[in-house]
Amino acid sequence: MKLTPKLLEAFDDGLYIPEVGRWSMDKYRILMQYNNMFATGMKKKWDKRLYIDLFSSSGIARIKDSADDFVLTSSLIALNIPDPYDEYFFCDIDSVSLDALEKRVNKFFPGTKANYFLGDCNEKVDEIVSKLPKYSTSNTVLTFCLIDPYNIGIKFNTLEKLSKYKMDILILLSWMDATRNEYNYVKLENDKIDQFLGYSEWRSEHKNLKKESISFKRFLAKEFVSRMMKLGYPDEAIKTMHEIRY
Repeated sequence: MKLTPKLLEAFDDGLYIPEVGRWSMDKYRILMQYNNMFATGMKKKWDKRLYIDLFSSSGIARIKDSADDFVLTSSLIALNIPDPYDEYFFCDIDSVSLDALEKRVNKFFPGTKANYFLGDCNEKVDEIVSKLPKYSTSNTVLTFCLIDPYNIGIKFNTLEKLSKYKMDILILLSWMDATRNEYNYVKLENDKIDQFLGYSEWRSEHKNLKKESISFKRFLAKEFVSRMMKLGYPDEAIKTMHEIRY
C-alpha cells in the first residue's frame, strides 16, 4: 500500500517570517491546486519536472493583524505536495528571505535538489536557465515557472528568455501597482511599462482606449496577453484570468 506523505503545516519556526494580507489565502489556495495538478499530472509523461520561483520569498508568512495565523507561501507550497518536482530553482532579491527559505528546505524537505539565486530575477535569468537540465529525447524536461512580483517588476525580456524552454508560466501581476502609478508610468521618461511589455509604442493605444473608459489595468492585462502570444503562448490566459481582490 502506498503511504501518503505527511505534509507540512505553517508555523513560527523562529526564522524570518514576513507579513501578507488575508487576501493572499486565495492566491495560495490556487497555487496549491495548480502545483498538485501539474506535478502529479506530468509525473509519468516527462523524465524531469522542474520548478522555478522567481520571487520565492521565505516560504512561510504571517497573516497581517494576526498573532498566530501562518501560511505556506509559494516556494514551500511547491515542495509540500504528494509528488514533488525533481529539482527546484529559487530566486529572491532579499538575502534574509532567501536564507530563511534555504534553511527551511534543508530542515523540512531534506534531500531536495534545490538551487538558490540571490538578486533581481531579471538580472539572474541567464544564470538560472544555464543551470536547467538539457532537454533531449532520452531526457525530457518540463518546467513550471511561477512569477509573483510585488509590483509590475517582471521584464518582457526575461519572459522571452524563459520561453525558449518547454515551460508553463503562471504569472500573478499587481494591477494595484499599475492603478496607483498610472500617472507616472505613462510619462515618456518612465520606461517601467516599456520593459514590462517589451516595447514603447503602447502609449498611443492606451490613450485611444482610455477615451472608451478602458482602465489602465485592463489595458495592460490584454496587452500583456497579446505580447505573450507572440512568444507562442495561447490566448487562453485572457479567458481564464482570475482577479484576486485586495
